[in-house]
Amino acid sequence: MKLTTQTAIGVALLFGALPAIAQETETDAAQSEAVELDAIDIEDTRAPLPAYRGFIAEDSGLSIIDKESLTGLEDGSGDAMDALRLMPNVNFDVNHSSADRDDLLDLRPADISISGGQTYDNAFRIDGVGVNSVMDVTNDNPQSIFDVAGASAQSIFLDPSLIGSIELRDSNISARYGEFSGGVVDVGIRDPDDAFGVSLRYGYESDELLDYITDDDADLDLADPPPEFTKWRVHGTVDAPVNDQLRFLFGFGRTVADVTYPVSASYGDNFRGFQSTSDNYLVKGIYDFSDTLRLTSSLVYSPYESESAAAAGIQNLVTSKGGGLTFKTELDGQNGALDWLIRASYVDSDSSREAPPVQYSWSSAAPSIDFCTGRNCTIGGIGNLDQTQRDYALEGEASHPLFGGTFDFGGTVSHVDAHKGREQEQRLYSRGVYDPDTVCADPSEESCIDGEIAATQYNLYPGFSSDAEILQGSLWAEQANSFGPVDVRAGLRVSADDYLKNTNFAPRLSAVWNIRDDVQLTAGANRYYTRNLLAYAISEDEPDSYLYRRTGTSDGTDLVFSPDDWSLYRWSILTSYHDAKLDTPYSDEATLALTFPAFRKLNGIGRLKAVQRWHRDQIVARPMENVNQIDEDGVPYTRRVRYPSNNGKTDYLGLSAEWVGTWKNTSFTLNAAWSETYNNADDEGEYFDEYDPEELLEDLIYYQGQVMPKSQLQDEAYRENFAAPFTANAAIRSTWLDEALDTTLWLYWKDEYETIGDTREDIEVGGLDYDVYDTLVRDASLRVDLNATYTIPEFSKGRVQLEARVSNLFSSLPHTDVTDRDPYQLGRAVWLGINYVY
Repeated sequence: MKLTTQTAIGVALLFGALPAIAQETETDAAQSEAVELDAIDIEDTRAPLPAYRGFIAEDSGLSIIDKESLTGLEDGSGDAMDALRLMPNVNFDVNHSSADRDDLLDLRPADISISGGQTYDNAFRIDGVGVNSVMDVTNDNPQSIFDVAGASAQSIFLDPSLIGSIELRDSNISARYGEFSGGVVDVGIRDPDDAFGVSLRYGYESDELLDYITDDDADLDLADPPPEFTKWRVHGTVDAPVNDQLRFLFGFGRTVADVTYPVSASYGDNFRGFQSTSDNYLVKGIYDFSDTLRLTSSLVYSPYESESAAAAGIQNLVTSKGGGLTFKTELDGQNGALDWLIRASYVDSDSSREAPPVQYSWSSAAPSIDFCTGRNCTIGGIGNLDQTQRDYALEGEASHPLFGGTFDFGGTVSHVDAHKGREQEQRLYSRGVYDPDTVCADPSEESCIDGEIAATQYNLYPGFSSDAEILQGSLWAEQANSFGPVDVRAGLRVSADDYLKNTNFAPRLSAVWNIRDDVQLTAGANRYYTRNLLAYAISEDEPDSYLYRRTGTSDGTDLVFSPDDWSLYRWSILTSYHDAKLDTPYSDEATLALTFPAFRKLNGIGRLKAVQRWHRDQIVARPMENVNQIDEDGVPYTRRVRYPSNNGKTDYLGLSAEWVGTWKNTSFTLNAAWSETYNNADDEGEYFDEYDPEELLEDLIYYQGQVMPKSQLQDEAYRENFAAPFTANAAIRSTWLDEALDTTLWLYWKDEYETIGDTREDIEVGGLDYDVYDTLVRDASLRVDLNATYTIPEFSKGRVQLEARVSNLFSSLPHTDVTDRDPYQLGRAVWLGINYVY
């Protein structure tokens, strides 16, 4: 029998609330029969935690997902950021959780926009340590000659198994936090337990546990087969207390994704498998010198690798790297009324790539070129590209009673080194024509095959090494006092650096009116400055590219090709990115929040919140300029130069309503959020628009009457994808069977909205066909997730748990991007797992 959507939702809600209903029914049944029983002990079942907590008036922008709640929300993929879909003022890309092969292979955390900020304008922290990339993280094409694709806004990331909590701050943020204009995400590593313990977790997902769905416009006769893939995770922890003062936590894990990709028809029209791996290794130790002095240190190593290759070619594997290492040690203590903390940290991230250093494109007419059936056959890759970042930081903070209130203050000194380089020059050979009279003057020349063919053109991308660094510091202070029913927190953060050489003053002000003991109105006015991006400086040292050609020399019937025949044919002067005395981008904020009890019988608490942001001085590109210059030989030439400017701006307004409550053994989390975002990306563009000339020539589309590079639309479309105007969530978590069974039902609604995308129509212009792009209306979607964990009661030593995580339970269309060849979207997906805890 086919369920309607309304019936399906009703069944899901009933299933999620079944434990509570069952208990109520049992109570009613017991009361209906007047049977006298002997006295028995009754142990009340604890209600599980709501999906998130916070609702603190003086910190109205704070929401916290605890470990228990994160376990109930996660979808099994290993991306802890997915749980933030539950939060108002957080937006994801429209293609989050799409059926695109690249998305299935990608194990990095999802990009998020907080309160209208760009995805790289958030402050990500692990146990208080900043893990933010200062490089360009906008490139997602692993085949780009000039840029790596493994970089992420979060330079280091953790598996949910190691996380103790996730703290999100979307507004009204204390002066303690800086270097962001979006929001703050602080991921806390859980502390070692006081008792010895071991945990082991394994999970699995594949296309066999997934339903692929399509919209009504899909023509499966034109489509490739749907992606085949497998994903698995294995993670373990060991809690090892040494004595009452010293204890350790050891963690390890690996997540692996294997995805098949179609190979070009001329290369066998087959499929090829690629793999991504994400590893986590953790050591965390705590030593209590006394009740008032503690030393905490942690070391996290989380390397990431992902494979890719162009469909038309062989021996062209590209391995993109990501992740890295972070170390911190901190001492926190209490001296009388003074609470203090000192932290030193080091972060080393590597987003380099590895690929074969030389590429050849040969005519398939040559007898030895037998690995493809097309006109030209390609072998080889795009070469290695190094990209690393090292962060050193020393932080301190303290708190002390002052003037009848609390005075908090602190400071940070940090140094960031960034490097990008190509140790070995990259050559791409092409334009060879089969001729049996070909003679190679140098038999060792690999771009010539004697008696067959010689390359007559190559693109040269010289080696280079570019380094940049920032030394920056900040001081902050804030005073909290009460004036009758009003609590005021006033603060200031001052930061300076030797890169942009700006001194920035960021005032923070928050006031809480305690209308009643449990009804509070919060108002805030704040300014946030984002961090610097060294990618601007790095790009200055990237070299131009060169095109060389040659012709053979006739010698009787022979056509002789020599390495000495090459001559410069064209000098491609790449866009130069020059600094222009930029101001530091910032956002001003006005926020209002009302916190109040609601449905007291359900222990309910509600919050209404409004957040207005004005993001200003965002770095964008000015129009291209031609600048006349003279080379080292005195020859004049013209360079295309792109200067950055502070003309970018984004306005954001977010309104939200939230409520959490509990009833017996069930917790409820409900929220709805409406937002409106305006930005001028379509007018100004991003500073780092794609500038690979070869790619621009190949990837052309048709948009509003013009043929243009697809990259020209990427920035506007990218920002609009993170601007869904209305979302709503309901998370219902229950325990039953004496807490042996734990279920979480999560309904996520995204209203319809407009974005720029592929209309899946073609148009002929000048005899060539182009994909038509235009403004599209993405229909509303409802995603229902159901997670269940069952603890097998028969085991005496430790606990064995079985888990099933079902995403998109009713296979609703998520309305992600599709193409004629890949029309598939993710329907119901099942993740199965088994856990052991001792």
